[in-house]
Parts: sequence; structure tokens; C-alpha cells
Amino acid sequence: MIKTYQLEESISLTAAQIQEAIAWKIMQNSDVSRLRSYYLGFNEKIMQGDQKHKIPVPLGRKLIKSVLGFMFKEGAISYVWPDDEDNLQSRFTEIFDCNDEETENVRLGRDQARYGRAYEILYIDNDDAHPQFYRVPVTQVIPIYDLAIRPTMWAAINFYKWGDQERRIEVYYKDRIVHFIQDRDTFSRIRTVAHQFGEVPVIDYANNEDGMGDIESILSLIDAHDEILANGLDEDGKYADALLILKNLSLDDDKLDKLMRLRVLEMDEDGEATYLTKQGAYEGREILRKVIEGLIYSMSGIPNLDDKDAMAQQSGEALKYLYATFEVMVAGDKQSGFTDGLMRRMRLINNFLIWLGQSRSKVDKVQINWQRNLPSEGTTIVDNVVKLTGIASRRTQLELLQKADYVNDVEVEEQRLAEEANSAAADLIASAEVADTYGAEAL
Repeated sequence: MIKTYQLEESISLTAAQIQEAIAWKIMQNSDVSRLRSYYLGFNEKIMQGDQKHKIPVPLGRKLIKSVLGFMFKEGAISYVWPDDEDNLQSRFTEIFDCNDEETENVRLGRDQARYGRAYEILYIDNDDAHPQFYRVPVTQVIPIYDLAIRPTMWAAINFYKWGDQERRIEVYYKDRIVHFIQDRDTFSRIRTVAHQFGEVPVIDYANNEDGMGDIESILSLIDAHDEILANGLDEDGKYADALLILKNLSLDDDKLDKLMRLRVLEMDEDGEATYLTKQGAYEGREILRKVIEGLIYSMSGIPNLDDKDAMAQQSGEALKYLYATFEVMVAGDKQSGFTDGLMRRMRLINNFLIWLGQSRSKVDKVQINWQRNLPSEGTTIVDNVVKLTGIASRRTQLELLQKADYVNDVEVEEQRLAEEANSAAADLIASAEVADTYGAEAL
């Protein structure tokens, strides 16, 4: 969902080009609407089908929630700064806290997984000159890239409704933001505002090179799963409307009325009554449903958290094997695209801090680390910590335990260990003094 124009850097988009891009984006938004429906559990095909029982199973939501749980748990993304950048690190920590950065990352990760892309805009909107960054809906942002060998964002359009008829439009360039109002057929520029981010202050978090959401390639399988359940219930419901077959027995109107009221049928010895139905195929439907469900997890690359045999694995190596497909098919591209977005966010913020005179450094040496939230991984980490005793430092061991959620704060834990060691030493000294006293008295 990107737009490209062959334009010189100094040239702005024309009103006609802006309107053309918005019209193009609105057409693309039908795909976004469809993916959103599957995430919310209103699967389009089954909801629009002619089945009597409409059962949209929210498998898409479950898969995306699983991905978010694996990759975007609080603390899953951390930053390692160079040792000589303490001041800049403190400034960034302050800015991140002001923007509730971890919650913002979860919002972006959700859009990235649902729609294949997520967008974020940076701006300055406070007296303290804190850079602000916030996720904006994918339906209203149009990133525009140049046609270079390595495309870079040349501009970006953000448009949204304002009232019943009016539309507000913001066009971002690397040094300015141009604001427009579109009221029916009237398209007017209202102001131009300079910014100091040094680049287009819009970030594109790509899910993969194809720009596809995590469930986009398996929607037909989800449809098939829904249809099996709905058709099965429709078929079972037909038993209530089955035709009654009578052999060697006839009913007049009075007897038929009595049968309908009392639900009792009297017949001679050679009489027989049966219903006209076809043999049920529940077992076959259930086998097919499970096959399709297995394909959904297999083709999406997302592990099935309901698979008791798989989730019973305890060793680190077994877990790595279990999640290998997830890492290859989903997490690798997702993490790469998201990390690129985070680095661009930091670079834009740093450009602004340089303009303020609060930074003289670059942030390209900052390392972004990811920690997966995998089941039973804590047990493996604890085992590794025990094996590292006498080999790695105590702080390294505590940091590993922090990743397994056994330690909340490494500094606090080190202080507690020091206090316990001092207390134990004091007890030993006291015991030794008591022993010396009693020894002296005995003499």
C-alpha cells in the first residue's frame, strides 16, 4: 500500500496528485476492511453466505493475539546503548516514558500483524518540546516513495474526515508539513508549518516484503472451516423437518391432527413409520474440520496453543524446534521491519534533539534486542543460570533470570543479595564471639 511518483526533491505534490493518491487509497481500504472483519470475528464469506447457521469462528483474532503475545509482551523490546551515551539515553528514556512507548509498540504490532503495515507520525505538541509519536490508522496514511534503487520515503499524506463534509489533509515532507482542507469540490491550502525532524516524520512499519498481514494468506482456509461448521449444523437441523414415511398405515385428517397434538402414533403389527433422512456424516466432517484447522496453523506458521502434546515440551531445544516455523515464516520478517521502524523513530527524535542542541551523537550504534515470550522458557533459563555458576558474573545470571520473569529489577536484587551476605557475615561474627566467650568461661 505505497504510492510512488517520479518527482524532484524540491517539488511538492500538486492538488491533483494528492486527490489521485487519496482516491487510490480509498480503493485499497476495502482490503483493510476485510482483514479487520476477520480479526473482529465477522468473517465476511460466512456472514454473507446463505447458510442458516452463521458461525464465524474468530481464528484470525486468535492467531494475531498469539503473535502479539509471543513478540510484544511488555519488556520484549529493549535498547542497549553505548557506554558513553548515558546523557542521551536518559533523554530518550524520558521521551519514551512521556509517549508510553511500550503500549505504543503493541498498538503498532497489532496493526502490522492485522494489515501488513503500521504507521506512526511524529510531532511536537507541548511546551516542553518533547517529541510525540503516535500510531495512526492504516486507512488514512499514504507513504510516497521515490523510484531510486533503494526507495526512500519522499513524502506522506495523512487524511481524515472533519465533520460531515470536510476532509483535512496533511502532506509531510522532510522539512515541512502542508495542510489542506477539502470541502466537497473545494480544495484549499490553509498553511505550511516547518519541522525539524530532518526526514519525513512518518514511519512505515512493514510486516514483510509483500506487505501482507499474518492471516491474509489463509483467509480461504478460515472460510472453509466456517463453512464446515455451518453446513454441519444446517444438515443436523434438517432432521427436525424430515418427512414421515408410513408403511401399511394410512391417516385421515382426524388421526393426523391427533398425531400432531399428542405426538403419539398407533399402528398395527405390520405397520411401520420412519423419517426420510440421509445418513449423518459427523465423523467425516469433524475429521475434515481438524485437517483444515491443522492447515491454518501450518500455513500461517503460528503455533497452536491448544495442542497439548506440543505445549508439553519442556526443554529449550524442543521449544526451539516447536517454534522454528514461526521464526522462519513470521517472526523474522516482522522483527526486521519493526526494528527498521524503531531505528527510524530514534533517528527522527535524535535529529530534533540535535536541532535543540541536546545531542551531538548518532543513534545508529544503539542495539535493539527482542525477547520472545515462549512457554516454559523460564525453566530452561533457570537451568542455564545454574550451569553458569562460577563461570559468568552474578549480574549476568540475574539479567538472565530477569528475562525469565523471576527477577523484576537487577539492581534491587543485587542490593538484596548484598544485604543478605552482610547479614550472614554479621551472624557468623556474632556466633564466633559467643563461642569465644563461652570458651573463655570454661577455662
